[in-house]
Amino acid sequence: MKNSNYIGLILAAGRGSRLKNLTNNKPKSFLTINKKKLIEFIIDNFFKNFIDKIYVIIGYKKKLFKDFKNIKSIENKIWNKSNIVGSLIAADKIMSNNNTIISYSDIFYDETAIKNIITYEKKNFDIIILNNTKWKKYWKKRFKDPLIDLETFKLKKKYVYEIGNKPKSYKDIEGQFMGIFAFKRKSWLKIKKIIIKDINNFIRMDITTFFNYLIKFHKIRILSLDYNSYWYEVDNKKDYKILKNSIEK
Repeated sequence: MKNSNYIGLILAAGRGSRLKNLTNNKPKSFLTINKKKLIEFIIDNFFKNFIDKIYVIIGYKKKLFKDFKNIKSIENKIWNKSNIVGSLIAADKIMSNNNTIISYSDIFYDETAIKNIITYEKKNFDIIILNNTKWKKYWKKRFKDPLIDLETFKLKKKYVYEIGNKPKSYKDIEGQFMGIFAFKRKSWLKIKKIIIKDINNFIRMDITTFFNYLIKFHKIRILSLDYNSYWYEVDNKKDYKILKNSIEK
């Protein structure tokens, strides 16, 4: 399988303050599993899908990324004052000229996640997001009451019609956003115009709240694709321990 329709973008500007001393001297994407950095696994997932144009959004401890010879860096100069949308704006130049697959840098997953996106041929969508179908078992490892942390994820014929709100029950959760998503070039150009109208608000907005806004007020079509393999998030020390115990056997 060869692909030239997408470029890769890894969001790695943040520190990960909830990991406390583990990120005093390095960004959270530099945490290791079997002596290999999280971000290196993500880069490999793109390469395994023949995506060799890869960019990383940097901010915290940006100089540490200079040793990566196989990716190009883009600085989010306001990384400590912005959220994911701020990093997307920093990548505007490449996203305005390419279809882009975007990955958080503090997650651990296999290459089929990227494959699910690039092999999908249906045309009528603006954004693709991946849905972790095994979310419930994993969240029970992370929280005594998973509903404390989870967000709504509601679907109609594979399209998201609500995401990012506080759920009342598990009925409001039909999947889990993984931090892996894709924009068509034309879709990004349209959405960028929305952001620019209220940029100071949007750059501080978390991504699922932003998605929900786009669905509700601008009829942006967000398609959900299922992902059935392993997925881990490293938000705090407990998450990191769960990941290491699961993988480092």
